Amino acid sequence: MKPVPFLLLLLWQQFLSGQSAPLQQKSIMVKRMIELNHLSPRPVEDSFSLSMFKTIINRADGRRLLFTDPEFKSLQAYSLQLDDELNNKGWAFYELFSTLYQKALKRADSIITRVTAKPFDFTVNETVTSVKGNPFNFAADLPALAGRWSRNLKFKALDNLFDLAGEDTTARVSLKTVITASEGKIREQLRKNEMRNLDRINDHPTGMEGFISELYLDALAESFDPHTNYFSPQGKREFQEQLSTEALSLGLDLEENEKGQIAVDKLAPGGPAWKSGDLNKGDVILSILWEGKENKDMTGVDLEEAYEELDRSAEGKVIIRIRKADGTVKTVILRKEKIENEENVVKGFVLEGEKKIGYILLPGFYTEWENETGSSCANDVAKEIVKLKKENIEGLILDVRYNGGGSVGEAMDMIGIFVDEGPQAGIKTRDPKIVYLKDPNRGTIYSGPLVLLVNGQSASASEMLAAALQDYNRAVIVGSPTFGKATMQQMLPVDTLLKKMPKNDPGKDMVKITTGKLYRLNGESAQKNGVQPDVYLPDAFDAIEYREKFLPNVLSSEPIARNGYYKPLPVLPVNELAAKSAIRIKDDVNFRDIRRIIGLMIARRERTETISLKWDEFEKWAMQNEKEMEALQGTAVASGNTFKTGNHSSDKVLLANNEYARELNEQWLEDIGEDIYIREAFLILCDLIKLR
Repeated sequence: MKPVPFLLLLLWQQFLSGQSAPLQQKSIMVKRMIELNHLSPRPVEDSFSLSMFKTIINRADGRRLLFTDPEFKSLQAYSLQLDDELNNKGWAFYELFSTLYQKALKRADSIITRVTAKPFDFTVNETVTSVKGNPFNFAADLPALAGRWSRNLKFKALDNLFDLAGEDTTARVSLKTVITASEGKIREQLRKNEMRNLDRINDHPTGMEGFISELYLDALAESFDPHTNYFSPQGKREFQEQLSTEALSLGLDLEENEKGQIAVDKLAPGGPAWKSGDLNKGDVILSILWEGKENKDMTGVDLEEAYEELDRSAEGKVIIRIRKADGTVKTVILRKEKIENEENVVKGFVLEGEKKIGYILLPGFYTEWENETGSSCANDVAKEIVKLKKENIEGLILDVRYNGGGSVGEAMDMIGIFVDEGPQAGIKTRDPKIVYLKDPNRGTIYSGPLVLLVNGQSASASEMLAAALQDYNRAVIVGSPTFGKATMQQMLPVDTLLKKMPKNDPGKDMVKITTGKLYRLNGESAQKNGVQPDVYLPDAFDAIEYREKFLPNVLSSEPIARNGYYKPLPVLPVNELAAKSAIRIKDDVNFRDIRRIIGLMIARRERTETISLKWDEFEKWAMQNEKEMEALQGTAVASGNTFKTGNHSSDKVLLANNEYARELNEQWLEDIGEDIYIREAFLILCDLIKLR
């Protein structure tokens, strides 16, 4: 065991002797731990302090509805002093922040109660303004703060009432009519939602002080980079928890995103949610409808209620409406089932058209960067390829769109399926020497024509796979630039550097630290900028500030020397393939729609809107907004008979006596046949086969 740094021992002795605030000493320990283990620790100086300050304020009051401007100014006075406090020089900011935050939360409770006690007046001339970014524009005083709450709740009420007016798809009811009938119900629901948001803090498992200290510590960690995080034992359900496989389940784990919305966190490999092919990490759950029961709107619902809704029934179908990161809304139909670990959860299909092509969708890897244990999905992909090869396929499409990645081991095994031997990627840690990962096994499972389909949500291990296949000229990368996360993290307990910890101490707290960066064989890194496709296809993600490069405190992407030992295959005709594809999609109605959607989304993102809260003027704005949202979703359904989607022989046998599996399979076949990106990938692969 490495000797414990003297500073940490001193800090721990101070903590035990009570010489300074326990949270301050814990914060200093967390900071020092990250500094000792992080790939490239950021200097803890004024710029770090300012970044940490902004994160704390945005986490505590992202909507600017809690603090007044004088209160913010009093906190802002310390914005360049947090680094000093983390170096054991004073501890004034946290004490002030905690006091003002608790005061603001109690005040918000009173304001919400008062504002929602009487009907909203939608005839007065009031407005709300949407502003790009998140400027520090706080209410000038208490009356202004109450007015801001009132306008915010009135806007939400009008928005919900407008949705009610359009629930009948045959004829939209006027907003005025719905206000008369439902204003009181909506106002009470909004009150409950806002009170629930406050209760999440007031009733936190470790108390309000525990919630605030966790907020502070996580802001400290994230100021080093977006993927370095602090976790208290109660801060999140076990971070590396495996989804249960014992009982009937949808195979769906949830989380609350930064906006307080219920979103998909993890999918159990082989579970109904995984096999649907329509759900991915980050998808926002809009509503849940169990067969024979009432539809449950998930707006304002907390995590516990969301799980209760998913557990509401063990039988029948459940219809889940989701909104994906690009704004599109989809409906997914699932049924609970027992998830078997040994089941091959990767599915392959046969696309028969000009050529016979195999297709495999991989929505996620089975393990994460932080947890290298568990089975590898590469074996399941290999088995599926063997089955597809028996169908005499002439090429293969591997689809890793929306695949948020997995562990290094997963990516290495996946690369090895297609690349015979040689280095796969370089890893840079604090050690200046680059370590290159090599395929431990000689030979390949598949050596034929290959297309890898990616998009803006293909991240980490998916990007490692794409980069290696591109560097070896082994596959044509088709789609849009990937997410841009090429860093690796490790979970460490806060007491990692201490030999002994007293009982009931915060030693169970965890810190996830970025300890390495991945490099391509050509010396570049996918970090920040992602993997650039060989054949670009327009994607709505191009208009969203979603990728790694838009995150605060993102790590840079400087190149290193090219690896001189890898031997790429002959260059693929990517320029010719891209030219042929560009001609096809230029006049394609769906891709034309997507290019138009991108323009609309950029315009929406950039503009500042002032929205009236008078019901008639709001209705006009909402109608126009609805038209734009419908345009953003587009149609994007492939037309024509480019190929026919079918199953390979092994699956046909399994489907013969399983009605539910057949029903699910029919949805798969329909979705694949209508996917414009799969259609274009199919045509690109046909072109590649003809050019070989």
